[in-house]
Amino acid sequence: MASDRKAHDLGSLIVGVCREKNWQWRLGLHQVFLFWDEVVGAEIAAHAQPEVIKRDVLWLRVSDSVWMQQLQFEKMPVLEKINDRLAGFETGKFADNGTKPLKISDLRFAVSRTALAAEKGLEERAPAAPAVVDADRLAEFDQLIAGVSDPQVKESMRRLWLITEKRK
Repeated sequence: MASDRKAHDLGSLIVGVCREKNWQWRLGLHQVFLFWDEVVGAEIAAHAQPEVIKRDVLWLRVSDSVWMQQLQFEKMPVLEKINDRLAGFETGKFADNGTKPLKISDLRFAVSRTALAAEKGLEERAPAAPAVVDADRLAEFDQLIAGVSDPQVKESMRRLWLITEKRK
């Protein structure tokens, strides 16, 4: 019973901090990472992936300079598709008290480092082996966040925890 209460208290604390810091809006913008492949299609997704959102600008990691140029021409239609999709989310979950609507204002591009290395003929290092997360620790964390009622917040917390665990 005590662990259920701790999990509920943690969930309430996280929701409270998100509201206090106005992170709901930023979490809402980050939905782009979840639907990117679906919105832009397989061809573009194979060559460009969202990397970071700074303020309301989405930065994309692009496979090479040719695709960066191509995406410059397709920027406005892609931006419209993204914003149409963001408009479909419940803005009340992410934007309290009439703050800014969920909208990406611009797309910016950066060529991936590995693509630059390949273009310049530099050797690429072998990627590191994927880190394995201990199943028992994952189960403990899942139990800890079980009291969080919002499934999107819960999934975001789980992904963040997994990322930090893999970096250890």
